[in-house]
Amino acid sequence: MRILIAVWLVMISAGCASVQPTAGAGRPLNFQHDTFAYANELVFNYQNGVHTPDVKPQEREHSYTRRCFIMAAGVVQFWKHARFEPQAPPVSTEELACRIRDVRDRAAWWPSEPPDQRVAFPGFANLHELSEREGRLLRANLGAGWTTYFHLRKFPMPFKPSPEDEGRLCDNLQDWLHQGHPMVVWLYNFPELNINHAVTVFEEIAATQPGQVTFHVYDPNYTDAPRTLTFDRTVQVFSYEKTFYFRGGPVHVRRMYTSLLR
Repeated sequence: MRILIAVWLVMISAGCASVQPTAGAGRPLNFQHDTFAYANELVFNYQNGVHTPDVKPQEREHSYTRRCFIMAAGVVQFWKHARFEPQAPPVSTEELACRIRDVRDRAAWWPSEPPDQRVAFPGFANLHELSEREGRLLRANLGAGWTTYFHLRKFPMPFKPSPEDEGRLCDNLQDWLHQGHPMVVWLYNFPELNINHAVTVFEEIAATQPGQVTFHVYDPNYTDAPRTLTFDRTVQVFSYEKTFYFRGGPVHVRRMYTSLLR
């Protein structure tokens, strides 16, 4: 028990530490090119941001649920570790699956390799095109969604980040984006549990209110456009915009996939 408590304390304190981005891809993450063409699906139906258990789930062509963490990390992994060669002849389906798994096995917190050492995807211009044409193959080889729910990264959920922690995280996000590096973050509320989700912060945009810092994020539940995460420096609270699965408002935010344990 003492060891477990010590591990938890280390995890909590690590959440406050300053983390520097590893070497990136040498260019900003582009929403149109560097994100998946398909969306993470939800187990339940939602109306006005609220789970509606009395509504029968709609029929889906693909049952691809609980993959938001995999997809949020995946865009960073492909941004760092893959290169695309649209003019080259495509490889076989078996070889393509092998290359997808190769990118999957290169962690999001690892430094990016030089271009000639990244995993090549001949016949595709970018991740969006790859996932549009070979979505089933990507879904089959990026990993099982349930694994993210049992990782040490999720243990801090019962511990609410302090306003000072959130302020430092906002500063850290700005530093990362200034260096051209996106960051995967975990959005959650506990014990309310009205959101438990991962997004990828990739761009700071002009704020609409004084004292606010506003970020564009890739939300794996959407494919059409970025969503907005806002930090209010006057109260040191993050807020996420209203979506079909979340009614909008304050969220706890923690960085993810910046090291083996976080």
